[in-house]
Amino acid sequence: MKKSLKLLAFLLILSIIYIIYIIYTPNPKKLNYVALGDSIAEGVNSYNAPDYGYPDYIRDYLNNNKRLGNYTKRFSKSGYRVENIINDINDNRSVIDTNNKTITIKEALRESNLVTISIGANDLMGGSSIQTFATKLNNMKTTKEEVDEIVKQVEELLILVKKYAKGQIILVGYYNPLPTITSHKSQIDEVIIYANNKYLEIAENLEIDYVDIFELFIEHIEFLPNPSNIHPNSKGYEAMSKEVIKKINR
Repeated sequence: MKKSLKLLAFLLILSIIYIIYIIYTPNPKKLNYVALGDSIAEGVNSYNAPDYGYPDYIRDYLNNNKRLGNYTKRFSKSGYRVENIINDINDNRSVIDTNNKTITIKEALRESNLVTISIGANDLMGGSSIQTFATKLNNMKTTKEEVDEIVKQVEELLILVKKYAKGQIILVGYYNPLPTITSHKSQIDEVIIYANNKYLEIAENLEIDYVDIFELFIEHIEFLPNPSNIHPNSKGYEAMSKEVIKKINR
């Protein structure tokens, strides 16, 4: 009888400990993640093929840590400029999501508590070839004026996204996409840094997070293995994701 009582008491203590553990152990909030942008958000690789992008690595990280709710990068598209995303939101573009459900961009943003945005590179290059783009940087005054106009559009986009998305918004900056064009490296670096500083400024003004990846790619030129292509390889995208995750976990 005494043994039965002791066993019962032991089980009762274990039950109380378990209940206390459940009550006081932090339960990480599930994140509904929307990735917006161009080919960088879509995950185009160094040979222009659709691949694993930085949002996919973020998705995997959240999923592995039991923090992922919903996820979509279906509103990202190669070739997109800033105005394309603005138009998508204003027109409330719809897509078929990964679970074969039709979802609109406004709905996705309203349900989100994490949004990443990487956009503007196509605006900056303006459809130019790599060499043409590098050459036009000889007129730095005109190029910076073009950057100023792009930044205004990005600010308009961020204000629009904030209208619907009430959670964390993270703007991802630029890297030097042409590190092998050494004859124009200083000009390219100058304009990229100029743009990134502008993005940091508007991010701070709008109280959103900003991720600067410029130095990351300077330190790891191997992230851009194809000199005739501006897109990172999988290691580059994974490294980008880690920088964004730091902001998510801050």
